[in-house]
Amino acid sequence: MKLLAIVLSKHLGNTMRVAEAMAEAAPLTIVPLKDAGNYNLTQFDAVGFGSGINAGSHEPELINYVENLKEAPPRSFVFSTSATGKHERYNSKLIKALERRGSKVVGSFGCKGLCKFFVFRLFGGINKGQPDENALAEARKFIEGVTDALEK
Repeated sequence: MKLLAIVLSKHLGNTMRVAEAMAEAAPLTIVPLKDAGNYNLTQFDAVGFGSGINAGSHEPELINYVENLKEAPPRSFVFSTSATGKHERYNSKLIKALERRGSKVVGSFGCKGLCKFFVFRLFGGINKGQPDENALAEARKFIEGVTDALEK
């Protein structure tokens, strides 16, 4: 099984921590978005796309990358970190972009992350200590579910 995760972890490293936790539980190669062009995404069993949530959606650079793929991976998964952890809503834009490109999305994950956006910075941020070990354990469980689904 070959899995790739393309990650844009801009500010606090929250999303990269989630990807690293997933890599502890599955054969996952992690690559920053800036280096994603070095990989043929169709050669992987599934490709994950993850970033922090900015204004209700994944980072614009990640969405733009997906929307401009020459060849989308046959299967994909999406993950994110955010102030609320409500990934069902936040991940939907990226999921739709992948589906429009012909990729079958086999999973979606999200969790809370430390947020120092705007006024929260004055207080040292919200969700201090997030993602915590429970969230990272859920990320490992999520990727195990992805690999199980791919094997069937």
